Amino acid sequence: MMKRFWNMATGLLLAGALALPAQAQVQDAATQYSNGKILLQQQRFDQAMAEFMPLTGNNSPYAPEASYFYALAALKANKPDEAWQMLQQLQNDNPKWAGMADADYLLANVLFEQGEYERALSKLQELKGSAVASDAEGLKRFYLNRLNDRAAFERLLQKFDSDKTVAQVYADKLIGGWYRPEDRRTLENIVSRHNLDSSRYLSKEALSRQGYNVAVLLPFQLNQDPAVTARKSQFVTDMYAGMKLAQDTLREQGINLNLYTYDTSADTVGVKRVLDLPEMEQMSLIIGPIYKAAARVAARYATQHNINIVNPLSQDLDMALGNGNVFLFESSVATQARQAATYAYEHFSPKTAIIIYDSTKEDTTFAGYYRRQFLKLGGKVKAYKKINATKPTATADVFKGLDLKDTGHMAVFSDRMTAAVNATSLLQSKAPTMPLVTYDAWLDINQISLRQLDNLEVYFISPRYIDRQSPGHQWFREEYIQRYNLPPSVYAYIGFEMLYYFGTRLQQYGPQFNQQLVAEGILPGVFYSGFGYTSPNERQQLQPDNQYVPITKLEDLQLVVVNPVF
Repeated sequence: MMKRFWNMATGLLLAGALALPAQAQVQDAATQYSNGKILLQQQRFDQAMAEFMPLTGNNSPYAPEASYFYALAALKANKPDEAWQMLQQLQNDNPKWAGMADADYLLANVLFEQGEYERALSKLQELKGSAVASDAEGLKRFYLNRLNDRAAFERLLQKFDSDKTVAQVYADKLIGGWYRPEDRRTLENIVSRHNLDSSRYLSKEALSRQGYNVAVLLPFQLNQDPAVTARKSQFVTDMYAGMKLAQDTLREQGINLNLYTYDTSADTVGVKRVLDLPEMEQMSLIIGPIYKAAARVAARYATQHNINIVNPLSQDLDMALGNGNVFLFESSVATQARQAATYAYEHFSPKTAIIIYDSTKEDTTFAGYYRRQFLKLGGKVKAYKKINATKPTATADVFKGLDLKDTGHMAVFSDRMTAAVNATSLLQSKAPTMPLVTYDAWLDINQISLRQLDNLEVYFISPRYIDRQSPGHQWFREEYIQRYNLPPSVYAYIGFEMLYYFGTRLQQYGPQFNQQLVAEGILPGVFYSGFGYTSPNERQQLQPDNQYVPITKLEDLQLVVVNPVF
């Protein structure tokens, strides 16, 4: 629609529909006006705005035309507020200008871009019977198709109940995925009042094929040698297998998701090529891509088109900060550290800590978040020491030099055997009842037995914890083995849980489910102990990553969650 609008505006320029100033005007102004039009046609919008601005005053014979083209350039430069201000000036200063219908059309376009759908539709109603009326209907349909907030759309339908385009696009969205049994009467009324094709909207086939379109952008690397990429991309294949099983499970529950799968490789070129496909604008949700550079490209697209996007594996909060359309399926490193520090402050006494962290970037970052949160809550950090766990002697010296007196708990952030062995040995000999907070990766360190960890007060940060004794886990494992002839990996569980969670939100709330996530709070997942995008400390604010982080502990050699949702 923006391209179509540009073609119309260009035609307006070339056809000479706008009155040209009298020949008596100064040559400099005429040259400036001509330069502005050329820059506009060359899509150099900021430069065009600079040329037109001096000509928009009341004393300029070019004022109406220059104001219109300035506003057009501002809209194209993604500056709708400046475009709106100039169009207001044009309407106030030159209300009888011959091109005012085009200015009203442009104003409606600007209002749509500002998210002012009600005002934009009201403005387009004023164009009925004008030369741009047919284009106005096209503009209306373009932006209504982009509106994925069901509640907002229903408010428009109530206010513009006689507008056929509004009603028809809503009906299209109903059969496209929004439809619920209780919508039947509304759909029948729309079809009857606006004389729509009943076979398209009310037939059994139409009401049974509704579903939400979900784009899956993952680096399957199908264009490369399978012998080289098979092992490297196995986690992607496993995750997608879990998603397919979730799709079938949801379908059995009456929730239809249409998965559109794209191999985006591992670079930005492949992602940009997919995002340029026309069908992407019709997606209700995008899952992936997973790599940072490609994910940033997709995040910009999500913002431009108001489509929510889920990063399946990233734990980097920077990937989503400042972008209300981007969600991390997993808890970020920042959230994991903060939630662990909060648990420690609330449950361990005295409120003092010793924090040891490895020299890697990941461990240093994690420790920093943990320390800041513990101090923010009122705790005291007695020691904050960095180690290099690749150097056993130096690492041992750090642990031997610790003073454990009056310490409420110790936190060790390193997944290396050297750090784990030194920490557990120290506590076994000097403070076997002191709580220790660390990564759940320690459970896989062969040099330490589960019995040793069980005998100590070790609390594990377990963002991917799954209760393997639960009925849900048993069911999934059996279904997965039956279908794929191999046991599910951790990525298969992620694929299933992710699609199941967001698929049910699409069904309940529509594609713009963001604010509803705030009201939901933290809820149990299928396998995961909890899931939600609202922080316990900031219940009215949507968060970009999963805010529930399981803290686990061994009890009789079985992991149990010590901070359950319920």
